[in-house]
Amino acid sequence: MSIYISNLSSVSPSFACFVASELSLQSLTKKDIAKCLKALGVKNSEILSLKWKKELWIQLQIVAFSTMRV
Repeated sequence: MSIYISNLSSVSPSFACFVASELSLQSLTKKDIAKCLKALGVKNSEILSLKWKKELWIQLQIVAFSTMRV
């Protein structure tokens, strides 16, 4: 299954958390992951411009799970 979040005009924080918890890394692009990070309030350009997709994915999971605990 492939999800193209970049085609969506906006991503909500709850959808970004869903993406982090329910979808696989392989079903997303770097742009999809970055869009979810932005939806969760990440503005740090160093994080958003990480070179490897897996690095972005790990950041998304960290931010999403810390958001869900609040």
